[in-house]
Amino acid sequence: MPTLVRLKKQASTTQTKRPSPISRLPAHTHAAGQSAYSSSLLMVKCKEDVVSNVPDIQAAHVASVRTMRLPESVESPFDDLIKRDLLREVIPFFSRLTRGRSLSIAPTSVAASFATSVRDSENEDLRGLNMLRLARSADLNKVEKDLRSAPGIEYVHRVPRRWMSIAQPNDPMVSRQWGLNAIKWLQIPALPDASTVKVGVLDTGVDMTHPELMNLVKSYIHEGVSSDDIVGHGTHVSGIIAAEMNNKVGIAGICQCDLSVWKIFSDQADPSDGEYYVDEVMYQRALNAARNAGMRVVNLSIGGSARSRTEEFLFQRLINAGCTVVAAMGNEFGEGNPTEYPAAYPGVVAVGATTKANRRASFSNTGKHIAVAAPGNNILSTLPLLPSASRKAIETRYAEWSGTSMATPHVTAAAALVIARDPTRGPKQVADRLKSTATKVPAMSGKSFTNEFGSGLLNVQAAVS
Repeated sequence: MPTLVRLKKQASTTQTKRPSPISRLPAHTHAAGQSAYSSSLLMVKCKEDVVSNVPDIQAAHVASVRTMRLPESVESPFDDLIKRDLLREVIPFFSRLTRGRSLSIAPTSVAASFATSVRDSENEDLRGLNMLRLARSADLNKVEKDLRSAPGIEYVHRVPRRWMSIAQPNDPMVSRQWGLNAIKWLQIPALPDASTVKVGVLDTGVDMTHPELMNLVKSYIHEGVSSDDIVGHGTHVSGIIAAEMNNKVGIAGICQCDLSVWKIFSDQADPSDGEYYVDEVMYQRALNAARNAGMRVVNLSIGGSARSRTEEFLFQRLINAGCTVVAAMGNEFGEGNPTEYPAAYPGVVAVGATTKANRRASFSNTGKHIAVAAPGNNILSTLPLLPSASRKAIETRYAEWSGTSMATPHVTAAAALVIARDPTRGPKQVADRLKSTATKVPAMSGKSFTNEFGSGLLNVQAAVS
């Protein structure tokens, strides 16, 4: 079950009816009344000492794994969930043994899962993290309260939904990339060589056969799902960052970097609303993998209105490891302008969207946490070569999409160029550089910072000079 991370591509203002997900991409705006949390997931961190008497998992037989027990005071609330047929799965998703999958036959042995989450964690500071998948009929608020009071549980919280940050496509594809001129990329006499700068994209996947990307994507991880980018969002984002330059076809990406893509979305839309949401296990594992792989910049064109203690922790350790994290502000300005995450986490570079006239795009969220703005309206980029039920039949190879999802990769690529110019810069220095060199547009009325534009419109030429 995915964490709902919605594409930040906003619905046309003339649209009065939500389109069928069969004929076109759903309008990825936060619908009024829609839950900010997954309806069936809880994150639980156990204390390490509760598994001190649980036998070694690798040496145990399957039958004994299923009968392993935690101390009674810890096991009791889980017994109640199993008795009422509410506990579907326990996932120690940072365990090297499970690779993000359930440990054993349902109902999963809580003791075995907790033990492997502690003893076989990929990283020491991730020990004890488990995800509970419950029946949709479960009262998650009550389960959360019951587990929080159990000894041996360090914390428990609901899992926020995250969705993509794109807006509904409007008209046929245009013949130029206006955003490159807006951020003064075309005025750079010689681009810094970013070929060794590791950039990660966590998204719906990427079409590795696209002629603009096949030579640029160095690593593609799609653990447990198909390699297809069904929605096309990740391919579009990747093209803005790194589509091949000077190949006499298509478009030009902003930088040629060492690009890795993690697919963090399921292959199926949520049956309740036709939306595509982030798969929580794939997502959190990707955040850790990006950190362990030494990514210098990570692009997250996703968002959701609820905060998560575990997610925030994973972002902080990613930033502490030297990675500049760039995320979309969100497209729900017309639906109450909510504060969205991960953009609002401390240290994350939050990006708003602008139009060709250097105005705030009507859908782009605002807030005090915004860093800069970048082109996000009618942005031309790459799409998968083959059609999909999630896109219009004509939307293959290239298309013009809008959203803070499209603004974010402009800033991600600029961050990679800033690092290429001076590899000693850490995340704060990179963010400060992007903000201090941003263009103060007329709509800012002479102010050095506004909630609509942050420090201004991205200016790549000034940032790398």
